[in-house]
Amino acid sequence: MITIRKTYKLILLISIAFLTSAITYSQTRTQPEASQELEEAAKEQVEYWENELSLTAKQSLLMEDKIIEFVFKKDKVVQSDLAKEETSRRLVELQELENKDMRDILTKPQFDRYIMLQEQMIKSQRSNN
Repeated sequence: MITIRKTYKLILLISIAFLTSAITYSQTRTQPEASQELEEAAKEQVEYWENELSLTAKQSLLMEDKIIEFVFKKDKVVQSDLAKEETSRRLVELQELENKDMRDILTKPQFDRYIMLQEQMIKSQRSNN
């Protein structure tokens, strides 16, 4: 149970980092520009995963669709007026759903590497803060 919580916390931190970086790049808060920024950030994530996981063309397209879907869902939660605890809970739930979808797209070795790399990113972000 403790390792599951640690994993969820790590995944949550990665998600927040990706969302924060995408939102930070946006200088204005108009919806079309913010949407474009989030979509670009999602595409950058896909490029990263393509390189790290040696994705097929089909996997890349499926992963891009899922990442874009979840980036917008996570952004909606982050932009809401929910309490911190509720925001964190919802982001963890979304990350669990995203990981479940990724498990269907990726092979077992790719998925294992996907999770491992997410955890490494969180650890490096923690050490930088």
